Parts: sequence; C-alpha cells; structure tokens
Amino acid sequence: MCPREPDRLNRCSKPMRLGALVLTVSLVTAACTEPSAPSPASDVVFFDSDHGITVADNHGEVKSGDATVASPDWSRLYAVRGDKLITFDPKTNQELAGTGLPRRLTARVASPAGTLVALTADSSAHHDPTHRPAGRERSTIVVADPSGARPAREFDLPGNFEPEAFSADDAYLFVLEYLPANAPERYRVRRVELATGQVQPLLLRDKQLIPPGAEEEMRGEGRQAVLSPDRTRLYTLYLHQGDHQHTRDLLPGRRGADGQAVHAFVHVLSLSEGWAYCLDLPDPFGLHPAGAHALTISPDGKRLYIGEMTTKQIAIADTESLTVTKVAKIPDDLLSGDGTAMLTSPDGSTLYLTSSNVLRRLDSATLRVDGAWPLPAAVRGLAVSPDGRQVLLGQTNSIARVDTSTGQVLDTFAAPGLLTLRNSTKR
Repeated sequence: MCPREPDRLNRCSKPMRLGALVLTVSLVTAACTEPSAPSPASDVVFFDSDHGITVADNHGEVKSGDATVASPDWSRLYAVRGDKLITFDPKTNQELAGTGLPRRLTARVASPAGTLVALTADSSAHHDPTHRPAGRERSTIVVADPSGARPAREFDLPGNFEPEAFSADDAYLFVLEYLPANAPERYRVRRVELATGQVQPLLLRDKQLIPPGAEEEMRGEGRQAVLSPDRTRLYTLYLHQGDHQHTRDLLPGRRGADGQAVHAFVHVLSLSEGWAYCLDLPDPFGLHPAGAHALTISPDGKRLYIGEMTTKQIAIADTESLTVTKVAKIPDDLLSGDGTAMLTSPDGSTLYLTSSNVLRRLDSATLRVDGAWPLPAAVRGLAVSPDGRQVLLGQTNSIARVDTSTGQVLDTFAAPGLLTLRNSTKR
C-alpha cells in the first residue's frame, strides 16, 4: 500500500518476498587479450535452485543446498531440517544454532539483523517472487528466533496472508494480505504487531495510520525487490498495474486519480518507520514483459536504477526525494529485453546490464555505454566480485566469471539446477 499524502511526494506497496528477491558461458569478444588470473578457490557463490539456496565454490563443488532464506549480509543461511530451524555458516557449512519448530515448515523471511525468521507451511514459494497463495480463510505464520533463545511463536491470522519482511526493530512483520481470501485477485501490504498478533494498516509518512477505505490494493506483478544497504528500506518494482489507484487518491477529501494510468512503480517500504510510498515510473515502464525489466540500487543507497530493455531505457531515481531524476535511452539495436538484469560495481561508478545475450558496462552517472560483449545465452542473475574486477553470470546449470575490463571469460564452473544467481562472497 503506497500512501499518497496531500502536499507530499507520491508514496506506495507489492508481492515479492525479501527471501526470494533474481553458466556454461563462452563469451565472444572482439579483443583477444590474455585474461587475468582467476580468483582463488575461496569464492563462494549463492544461487536459487528447486531445492532452495544452493552454496557452491568456484569449482562447482556444492557445499549445501537446502536453505530457503539468507541473512541480508549473506553471512548466515537458514534451513528447516525435520522439525528444527538450523542456522549455518555458508562458507564452512558449519551448523551454528538450532531451534525447535511446532512441525516441519519452510523458512520464508529473515529480519534485517538475522535475529528472527518467519516460516509457513507452503514450500512452493521460496524461490518464486511472483508466487500467489491458494485461497484460504486463515493463515498460520510461525516466527522463530534462530538462536534458540526464545521459543517459536505461532500466529493464526484470519485471512490470506504471506510474510513479506520484518521491521528494523523486529517489532512487526510486514505481510501481504490477498483478497478475497478464498479466491485471491488482489493484495495489500499490512503489518502484524508481534507483541500482540494484531494486524494493522501501514502508516502515512506523518506517522498516522492509513484511514479505513484508503488502503491501497494491487493487482500487478512484483518483478524484483532490493534491500537498501542500511537495511531500513525495501524497494520493489511493480508492473502491469492497470487501473491501480494509490492511497493518496483514496484519502478522505482527495479528488481521486488524475486520470493518468500508472503501469509501473517502485514500492518503497520503510522498515524502520512503517510507512510505504509509490515512486511512479513513466511510460513505457510496465508496458512490456516483466523479463525486460530490472531493478538495482547504488552501494551508498542514494540511487535506484530501473531498466526496461524492450524500449532500451534506464531510469535513475533519487531515494531521498523519491523522484525520477534521469531517463536515458541505450542506443543499441541488439537489445530486445530477454534476460534483463542489472547490478552496480562495489564503488558505485559502474552499472552492469545484461539483456538479449549481451553484457554491457555503463557509467552509472551518465548511463553512457563504455563496454559491450556478446553472450551465448540469456543470463539468469548477476554478481560482482568485492573488488569489482569480475562479474559472475548465471545461466542454465553453470556460472561464468568474466573480467570486467576485457569482457573475457576467466573460467566457467558447474551450478546444477541454477534458477537465478544471487550473490558471490569471499570465504
């Protein structure tokens, strides 16, 4: 629900879980320079598979593969084994903690500090951010302390709810409520107060509750979600909204929608203050297939980048003013939108973009393309090495490491069952 407040910027909401957020490559390059030396074998990569989050090294040796949630900094993974929630170190595969559960469940969402985990009985949604639940009149969500210091708590909620994210202080669980409960066709964002189990509407930015009848309901598709570097905001790209109305148009005394259709927006959810905001995107964002769109954030959290590669456009949005500050067209006839993904370099100076089997390197401020290399297949997720010297590209059952200065493949290793490459870290 994205409140739109009088005399304020536009605000908004979405379905895409924080725990769920998205190669045998031989790149062809114009230059035949010698590739730099491969990174040491201590690299750890994370990718989604049908079993959960799989951890492997850069030789393709799988370390683990049954976790369904990672902590925001990827230092911990959470898996359910039997009737226990297990916390383990992905770099060593060492079990760090365990806590009992009332029954076998699926971990869905971890809190910003990794101190709470929300679980449900539904195991089909752990890697599908567009998942919508079947109709039901009541929902059970279990919230567990992975350290085992406190017993797990079970919340029986009237309605059709799915966990979305925890507040920064662990006091609330943000949830998606699907309506009607027995035959979902739309949804809204609400929050559960963990101390009482009470379901509440979100806040306006002035800390007032959204009044009855003004909560925003959405029908569109949540394409991708990113967490701010300081873990206080969750940004989600929503597409294909159709006749969507923002909360600002539903508040008492407001005149209603201005007649301008909004086909895409970034839903901004404050995890520290409990408000939501819709950052509208101009046409043609949201008018073309979801796979042609991508979202990423700068390392300092000050800028969002939104790509739409059917029409080859990238928008930059300022996260302080929550406005679009720049839209640029990428001059390339080869781009058509397939396999679109974006990520910034660790220092924020470079934007990496894949689409239509091409990897592009752009200046993140000007959006000028200063490198382009063809790929043999569409990419399933990007990761950048901590030093910014390499890009990892996910494809079917494999991952390739590419030199960011030359576009040459340094090596390729197996990634069995890869659906989406999520991240790469040093051991």
